Amino acid sequence: MFRFFSRLTPARRILLSFAMVILVGSLLLSLPWMQVPTSSAHYIDHLFTAVSAVCVTGLFTKAVADTYNVWGQLICMLLIQIGGLGLISFIGLFYVRSKQKLSFSSRTTIQESISHDESKSMKDFIRAIFLITFSLEALGAFLLSFRFVPLLGWGKGIFSSIFIAISAFCNAGFDNLSANSFSPYQIDPLINLTVAALIIMGGLGFSVWFDLKTNVRPKQGPRRLRFHTKVVLMLTGVILATGTILTLITEYNNPATIGNLSFGNKLLVSFFQCVSMRTAGFSSIDYTQAHSVTLLLYSLQMFIGGAPGGTAGGLKITTLLVVIAFARTEILGLPYTNFRSRTFSEKTTQKAFTVLFVFTLTFLIGLTFLSLFEGDNHRFIHLLFETVSALATVGVSANVTTTLSTAGLIVIMLLMFIGRIGPLTLIVSISDHKPDKKDTIKQAKANVLVG
Repeated sequence: MFRFFSRLTPARRILLSFAMVILVGSLLLSLPWMQVPTSSAHYIDHLFTAVSAVCVTGLFTKAVADTYNVWGQLICMLLIQIGGLGLISFIGLFYVRSKQKLSFSSRTTIQESISHDESKSMKDFIRAIFLITFSLEALGAFLLSFRFVPLLGWGKGIFSSIFIAISAFCNAGFDNLSANSFSPYQIDPLINLTVAALIIMGGLGFSVWFDLKTNVRPKQGPRRLRFHTKVVLMLTGVILATGTILTLITEYNNPATIGNLSFGNKLLVSFFQCVSMRTAGFSSIDYTQAHSVTLLLYSLQMFIGGAPGGTAGGLKITTLLVVIAFARTEILGLPYTNFRSRTFSEKTTQKAFTVLFVFTLTFLIGLTFLSLFEGDNHRFIHLLFETVSALATVGVSANVTTTLSTAGLIVIMLLMFIGRIGPLTLIVSISDHKPDKKDTIKQAKANVLVG
């Protein structure tokens, strides 16, 4: 088995590692002693939960709190943690701790899995990933315990705090409270702000955290941060501010969502929902009661997603930036694709457009099949919302998931899986195409009118 795994390409190793964790997780969750006595879940429900947990999405056919006991919830927690960090990252940590030397192919696989570049030590980077992850999750659980321990008691309160902290940092969107997510805690500032902070920190990407950890000192202040870090922090702030304001505007007078709340609570709920749409999946409003324009705006936010190299999904904010910068270059007839005194390379621009094309095509194919199977039972905007939520590994739903047919569930599971490993990774992993010699040489110019 190990010899077979070692012969695989990095893309196939990543795909296979996620598939193996999903299969094992679904089998464990289907065991009777992992479930509460009143559980009515079948294997398809356990498989769906495992896919959603490993792909850090948060969609479910049966609520975790209503289906699994403590042991089952522990398995869910473990699947979320492995899914957020990636099995490859844990394998890399094992090599680091055992001081074994990584082969070239193993290093390449780990680099692709965690979006690591060659500018920093691989060992230091892997250590930083786990140190930052567990530290922030522990801090989040500590803060959440101030609310959940008084409400649920010491045992369940601490356990729920840990569960939600892990789920939030990994941008998974699962909770073990109820099927209504955070609706009962809609205006609780401690829960909302703590969970939102964990979501944002998990969505920044490990390379950003490593850069901040390396170059920011409390007494010395920030040294020179990488351009990528500055861009991610800037775009994250802009998207959060814009999304919060737009939600506040579109839902301000809607009594079914935030219309009856005070202005401060409206702002809190709008901010939390905007943060959650960056691939977290926690909800504090009923999306079936939200205006269609709000769902469309949320779909755009989910489509964009978070930063690369972290627990977030979606197209990625940096990919969108490169595409927009290139479009500006073409419109203005400029020679180079520039942004803030930097020039994006042609390779970066080509990759950004390829990712956008493949991601959009996958979304359209998924929406087509979901509409084909479920179009007679749901509004189109709700199916669109469900599709982008699955592909961007967000996990919010307008009460669609629990009513899907088996065919619809398969479509959603495939979208979650593709969204987590990345459409490009999937294509590369299943393709054995070797370019012909004619594809590698420059041929006669093709005069084709476009636009």
